[in-house]
Amino acid sequence: MDIGCATGNFIATHPEIIEGVEVDEDSLKICQERGLRVKKLDVDKEMKSLPSDYYGGVYAKQIIEHLDSPPDFLQEIKRILKPSGRAIILTPNCPYALKKYFWQDPTYKHLLTRQDLESLVAKAGFSQIKIEEDFRCFLGLGRLMRLFRIKPEVVRLIQKKLGIRGVILDFGA
Repeated sequence: MDIGCATGNFIATHPEIIEGVEVDEDSLKICQERGLRVKKLDVDKEMKSLPSDYYGGVYAKQIIEHLDSPPDFLQEIKRILKPSGRAIILTPNCPYALKKYFWQDPTYKHLLTRQDLESLVAKAGFSQIKIEEDFRCFLGLGRLMRLFRIKPEVVRLIQKKLGIRGVILDFGA
């Protein structure tokens, strides 16, 4: 399950086994035009409509920081995952996410540190918690990397020096 799937790029990697949910109508339309299995769902209000113990995996990229209640979101992920299921959550890594820019997006509701995320995931009852940092992608980064033949490791190093980091949560049920 890709939660907050946007235009379905993650789903498109394995459309035979991945489905998604999204609230944005334009993104849903693009997913449907691409023939992807998606449905409209407001994660803050309708996660309970998803089946319990059903998904082998959950992927949620850049969504937890936008939600009303990250703890409730993690509890719902726990509920919909099969007992052996696994979840991957990507989010900005505060305080390294350049707080000034973070709060310029009015849809952000929570500034979460690595420690906050670790605590939330543990309280939700997950085990096998793994937290890693990654580099942040932004519009045009891929083009710049190709144009100047910059390797991902170099981008990661530059962003680390500038304090631009994301967090990847990887945990099991």
